[in-house]
Amino acid sequence: MFPAGLRLALVATLVPVRLLAVDSAPRVAPTRPGLTAVAANQGPAARGKPSSLPVLRLIGLEYFALRDVTALLGFKSTWVESTRRLTLLDASNRIELTGGSREIAVNGLRVFLGNPILQHGGALYISKTDLERCLAPLLRPALLGPLLGRPRIIVLDPGHGGQDNGMENKPLKLKEKALTLDVAQRLKRLLETRGYQVVLTRTDDRQLGPDKQADFLARADITNRAKADLLISIHFNSLYPDTKTSGTEVYTFTRAGQRSDRAWGAIEKDDAETTPSEVNRFDPWSALLAHCMHREVIGTLKTFDRGQKTMHSIVLRGLKCPAVLVESVFLSNDSEARRAATPAYLQQIAEGLASGIGAYADQLERISPPPAAHPAVLPQNSKS
Repeated sequence: MFPAGLRLALVATLVPVRLLAVDSAPRVAPTRPGLTAVAANQGPAARGKPSSLPVLRLIGLEYFALRDVTALLGFKSTWVESTRRLTLLDASNRIELTGGSREIAVNGLRVFLGNPILQHGGALYISKTDLERCLAPLLRPALLGPLLGRPRIIVLDPGHGGQDNGMENKPLKLKEKALTLDVAQRLKRLLETRGYQVVLTRTDDRQLGPDKQADFLARADITNRAKADLLISIHFNSLYPDTKTSGTEVYTFTRAGQRSDRAWGAIEKDDAETTPSEVNRFDPWSALLAHCMHREVIGTLKTFDRGQKTMHSIVLRGLKCPAVLVESVFLSNDSEARRAATPAYLQQIAEGLASGIGAYADQLERISPPPAAHPAVLPQNSKS
């Protein structure tokens, strides 16, 4: 989707313990005088939610101790000192976290946090933002609110179009703009048979504005005017002239205060934005949607897992709904590109995307409260 110069390999950032600066004692949000910091935030409404945990400030950021997270979410834990790896287990989940790394594994899938896991005082810590807006939604979405209902209106965004070909495999005569539209049309048919209302940002080979910026903003505007419950932006990847890299990536918009995944490259600048964008209101639900799409697309295509990541996408920035951008395979990899050239494989991609949307919808339905029961109305006795 992007030029090779912008597609640098992700560098896992190691943070030596000796560099950690403790800015304050464990604390939570200020409250009225006379209450201890932890106890003040442990009322019935807060208990059982990530916001109820004590906070420690490390390297200028708010962090939770993973031992507290483990207890809160009801996991059992195993620590391996030699690898600095903590494994969390419950009846249906396995999470692996490593001190000094942003990469974690959630039920075997790679997820890249916005900040590294830190080791301090013999314990591991996860950033408050990563727990509340990335990890907890994948494991305990019912803890977060307000709950979103099952999606009804879905916008599909076939990337590129018109003068913008997107990525190309010229020897195979493949253009990303044609493949994304093909997949979107197939996915639209699948979703409509399942009862969804589907809107495409484009239905033919056109650019939606005089330049890329205008095109991106037009896609967001179409989504918001449709009052979409979610958006899926469909893309194909490339790292040309690297022809070996392959696999699937799923992106959400970067969480406020964190770097995008590309900004963790060896020579990249910190691109963290302190002011949240409109779509950041839906971070937890976008993370859950991305995880469902990630699992189902990789499961369907049997591709290499390149991870659940974040990016500063102009298309996603202003959205008023959860949203993800999916890079199914690499057109710069001839093996994947040859498969993408076949209608059967494009149908598989569409089916994987549909399965991801269905898994997300099912998850929301499971955690939604049941409708309130209406009291029975007894018939009135008629007068004789």
